[in-house]
Amino acid sequence: MAIRLATDFDGGNGLLLNLDEGAGRPVVRFAAQPKNCPEAMWFHFRLNGLAGRGATVVLGNPEQTLGGGDWSGNRPVFRAAGGNWQRTGPARAVRQPDGRTEYAWDLDADGDSLEFAHCFPYQLADWRALRDELSPTFRTGEIGVTLGDHPLARAYTAPAETDKPAVYLTARHHAGETPGSWVLEGVLRRVASDAELARSVTWWAVPFVDLDDVVSGSYGKDPWPHDTNRGYGRVQRRVEAKAIMADVVRIKRASRNMLLLDLHAPSHREQDSYVPLRGWDFETPIDETAQAIAEVYHARIPEEIRSPIAHKTPKPAGEARILGMSSVRWGREMLGIDAATLRVLWRFQSP
Repeated sequence: MAIRLATDFDGGNGLLLNLDEGAGRPVVRFAAQPKNCPEAMWFHFRLNGLAGRGATVVLGNPEQTLGGGDWSGNRPVFRAAGGNWQRTGPARAVRQPDGRTEYAWDLDADGDSLEFAHCFPYQLADWRALRDELSPTFRTGEIGVTLGDHPLARAYTAPAETDKPAVYLTARHHAGETPGSWVLEGVLRRVASDAELARSVTWWAVPFVDLDDVVSGSYGKDPWPHDTNRGYGRVQRRVEAKAIMADVVRIKRASRNMLLLDLHAPSHREQDSYVPLRGWDFETPIDETAQAIAEVYHARIPEEIRSPIAHKTPKPAGEARILGMSSVRWGREMLGIDAATLRVLWRFQSP
């Protein structure tokens, strides 16, 4: 049976470039698909017809990915059909005759198929299972629809109350940044396990902001027609941002005080989990509240997954003049609330 590369499922991403079945272990050369974005990064595909041979998979377009062409430190995940996800070994640099470098991983599989992804997938089915598990502590409502007509869900413990603080969590403004979903799941599980924590604070959470790209398998960074996390402010450039803005204003008006926390992931070459003190819109000043949040987070995170730093201050770049506002900048500057972004290193995430 010939080997097939399949992406016909939610979150599928990967373009077959060429296939060599001449050796004992087939060599599958693929590209991470940019789809509607100027950069690629995410991929998730299935290989069928392996007949127990496993496969060597080769990333053919590393230079098109966010973070640049060096994938030597990256260990994606794979699993056999019905098995658990596991890390690959380190990437192997493959020098091309024209001077380019591609990156390969050797995957063992006893069966006929396997899946390969960067990084741990988190899809609608995972969210629905968690939603059902955390009921009745968390209920789910819809705050609008996406550009692609998917219902935009928000989980919540209760309506906002004037005598309670509130936390509003968002994940997957960029669909391929799946660590945000794993962090969100951990937070919601923690809240559901502590009745006092669930009662004393109002918790609202949007699990997938860029849901259309989550489903389609796009990375979702600066996609056409506009990045969801550049869609906030006086001019809303994405309907998802407009729905979240209205929701945040709703909880702010009815709460004693609140925190907006947006969960992201860094590029594939970064080696830290951190809070950025200034966003991509470099006119914004360094935020002292974000720094305080970073230091508390850093102190509380388990030592085995703690990064050496708590926060970063991106350097201004003159060419970075992008229309629109991030959700965190909008929350700070236009609503006057505490707001921060948390970027979680993908190699630390675990289902």
